[in-house]
Amino acid sequence: MPTQKRKLNINLVIKEESSESFSGQIISWAFTYGRYIIIITQIVVLSVFFLRFKLDRDHTDLKETVVQKQALIESVSNTEAEIRSIQTKLSHIRQLTTNQDAFLKVLRFFQENTPKDTVFLNLKITADKVSFKATAENLRSFNFFLRRLQQENKFKEVILDDIIRRPDGRIEFKIDTSIILKGFT
Repeated sequence: MPTQKRKLNINLVIKEESSESFSGQIISWAFTYGRYIIIITQIVVLSVFFLRFKLDRDHTDLKETVVQKQALIESVSNTEAEIRSIQTKLSHIRQLTTNQDAFLKVLRFFQENTPKDTVFLNLKITADKVSFKATAENLRSFNFFLRRLQQENKFKEVILDDIIRRPDGRIEFKIDTSIILKGFT
């Protein structure tokens, strides 16, 4: 029989004993898996590097947009200030016209409910208060007028500040009261 050819296995790499030690295993692991980690890290670093260009451009665009909008707001600020001023004036006018009607209604109330023998010496009407000094011919007229003020839902806190009987028999009195504006609408 002819001789069989045997395969020869020749290994020129010398196997060291260090590959079986702990440090040898770490070096072996670093050469196999470490290069994958380094490649992935380089891919991440390059991605972040290129992403920075896009983010810088977005940042610049946003800055330009903010500057444009600030210019627009500044150009409209004069108009806005004028509109606010007009709104304030309209609010004051509305309040004055409402109060003006209330003042007329307060005067009309006093005209209709004051006895004929009662005379006002002074009358002060503000936005929310009425104070006056008056004289009445007798206690009956004074009592009637005071009860009318207290019974109506148009005044609150009717305060009789002063009452004096004059030598001629007339009653002089001073009253302060708060106006309920809803009662006069």
